[in-house]
Amino acid sequence: MNQIRAVAVAGALAGVIALPGCGAAGGISPPAPAQGATTQGAQRTPQYSRALPGACTVLLGELGCYVKVNLGFKPVADPNAANIPGLTPSDLRSAYGLPVADSRPGTGPLIAIVAAYDDPSAESDLAIYRSRFGLAPCTSANGCFTKIAGPGNSTKYNQSWAEEMSLDLAMASAACPTCRLALIEAVNANPTVLAKAVDDAAALTPAAISNSYGIPDRSRNASQDSHYNHPGIAIVASTGDDGSVQFPASSAYVTAVGGTELHRDSSPRGWHESVWYASGAGCSASIAAPQWQTGTGCTTRSVPDVSFVAALDPGIAVYDSNDGGWIVLGGTSAGAPFVSGLYAQANDFGSGSAGAASIYAHLGSLNPVDALLLLPPTPGSPNGLGAF
Repeated sequence: MNQIRAVAVAGALAGVIALPGCGAAGGISPPAPAQGATTQGAQRTPQYSRALPGACTVLLGELGCYVKVNLGFKPVADPNAANIPGLTPSDLRSAYGLPVADSRPGTGPLIAIVAAYDDPSAESDLAIYRSRFGLAPCTSANGCFTKIAGPGNSTKYNQSWAEEMSLDLAMASAACPTCRLALIEAVNANPTVLAKAVDDAAALTPAAISNSYGIPDRSRNASQDSHYNHPGIAIVASTGDDGSVQFPASSAYVTAVGGTELHRDSSPRGWHESVWYASGAGCSASIAAPQWQTGTGCTTRSVPDVSFVAALDPGIAVYDSNDGGWIVLGGTSAGAPFVSGLYAQANDFGSGSAGAASIYAHLGSLNPVDALLLLPPTPGSPNGLGAF
């Protein structure tokens, strides 16, 4: 994985170990104010908005996205406001050992982001986010940004899915500022429609495809698995926010990204991470463990493979004009696009590779995560984490 530093959660163990990974973690304790940011108004127990599993769904049977909103902060309307709550790209790059962001225009590898419904302000909101934090413009005019109407070609707006897209584009940008971005919008969040959208994304030959949505592992249709199998492309999926196992994160063809809590400390790294209590984790009900995944305590596929900051305190600064400006978002939704960005930045996934094999081969590149688990899991149980 080149020189990418990462952290991983053992999704189905009695503790947390440094399993292979491309991402990182996050914390609840309020950190020192970030550069250009403030923690004023932070709540130790954030209030959630549209934060329940399946919050992004519109129709019964649709997949839910995992974006969370911290209502402890009022939106900041000014795009250039000096005090913006939440973690910034420089905070995240510092936390995960990445160099200072490159300011060259986006001409690098392509990251594809799959979502549902339409965010009419996706490109303009991304422009504000990147400008505010010193990242080079990524627009349709300069060839860096592409918005594609996927299966169904819908223009229907959904607030939570629009927040999801704002978060996804921001996190991909933070991880790989020079990467090109393609947003594929499916007509709805039907599992079959989103799976087809992944195929459409793969046809663009990106370095990575980000998926921040899911359905309970037990509810999946096995015929959907093949849509996430695109050798040579890093397919990444968030594990969800209710402690259970979700698909497509449970697919053997996917890198599953869980959630952590992140705060500053006086260590050489400057940051400290622990398991986020709500992170999706556990053993798949039926998907066989891939050959590259061992030592997890599961006889089936276990998730996550790696984790990234998901806690809403301090949360992540994102600009969404539909919500009134700068807001604070979180959830495991943040991890899939960030890890996709790390894969794309390294650009060494391998033409025949699939799943998280390359992560498990680079244990020395991982950051530690403090364990919160007290009991071993029950394989296939709704809560694969066991008790906290």
